[in-house]
Amino acid sequence: MIRSMDTLQHNFNILQKKQEMVSTNIANVNTPGYEALKMVQSADGQVALINNLGGPERNQQTGLGGLALRNQVDEVYTLDEVNMADEMVELMKIAREFESNQKALHASDETLRKASNELGKV
Repeated sequence: MIRSMDTLQHNFNILQKKQEMVSTNIANVNTPGYEALKMVQSADGQVALINNLGGPERNQQTGLGGLALRNQVDEVYTLDEVNMADEMVELMKIAREFESNQKALHASDETLRKASNELGKV
């Protein structure tokens, strides 16, 4: 559970960097010679998810894919010019990502609160 908060904190940091970059692009939309910045992120680490079939005695496993543990900033590159529509869409995407991460943080916090306060009581 604490790992989920660490992952969310890392995601919030990346979202903040993305929002700062988009804000800089929007602020410099009329600046002559300004080249727009774009950030690329990638998964930092992944874990394989498996499903055991037939109970513990049969030892059959089916792969379910992978689970990304956290994201990292891969690179920042420049574009020729700032497209205002693209930047506004990017801001809306960042706001939605922030909102979903905020809900996940609240759920994780509630689970930890319940585990620490209510588990083990008779």
